[in-house]
Amino acid sequence: MKKISIKGKPYVEVHERVTYLRENFGDKDEMFGIKTKVVEWNKEAKEIIIQAYITDQIGRVVGSGIAHEWQDDPNSFVNATSYVENCETSAIGRALAAFGIGIEDAYASADEVQGAIKKQDAKKEKKSQVKKKELTNMMDTPQEASVDPYYIQYRTSISKVFVEGSPEEEKQELLELVLADFNDDAAEEAIEAHAHANPGNKESLKQFCENSISTWRGTMSKKDYDSLVIFMTYLNGKFKKEGA
Repeated sequence: MKKISIKGKPYVEVHERVTYLRENFGDKDEMFGIKTKVVEWNKEAKEIIIQAYITDQIGRVVGSGIAHEWQDDPNSFVNATSYVENCETSAIGRALAAFGIGIEDAYASADEVQGAIKKQDAKKEKKSQVKKKELTNMMDTPQEASVDPYYIQYRTSISKVFVEGSPEEEKQELLELVLADFNDDAAEEAIEAHAHANPGNKESLKQFCENSISTWRGTMSKKDYDSLVIFMTYLNGKFKKEGA
């Protein structure tokens, strides 16, 4: 059976399963059959449940499937105009899978699979937005400088990675600017100019942080760890964005 790729995974569409059934089970006079029935249809809510059956040549049910769809499903473009038809297709696909056709790939219809993927992506995006909002709020709130020796040590180590590539006679001065709690516009411009001149430091920072993060979490308070994350985000923001 012909397969398509959805998010890199092979998938047999329902019409391919139907064709396989027609070509391999029975002949033109005694075919295996596909029957569907509406289990429930709320026309006001535009919501429907359909059950499908696969029958053999003497009418015995050899596979069944049920599906539920609604017109206002935000994850289905198809449902906006054809939620009834899509529901029937989904039920047939499940029934065929129950019979053993296409079961190696999925019970769901292609639209169901894509809808599920969209839901997962939406959840990830929502979590990402919440995390970004939390981080923004933290950055907008004045933070009292920590005196924890571990925090000071880790912040200094990060800063030293950031200033790599600077001329030796300027490195200490730049390091002091990076470590300062507050800087004027000229100092911020100097820090940003260094980042633009040394784009490779961004990857070095990333590697350094990935190698050290478990140690940071285990030796600092959550408040100091969050402050260190803010500092890393601040430095990361000084590099040019990809494509800029």
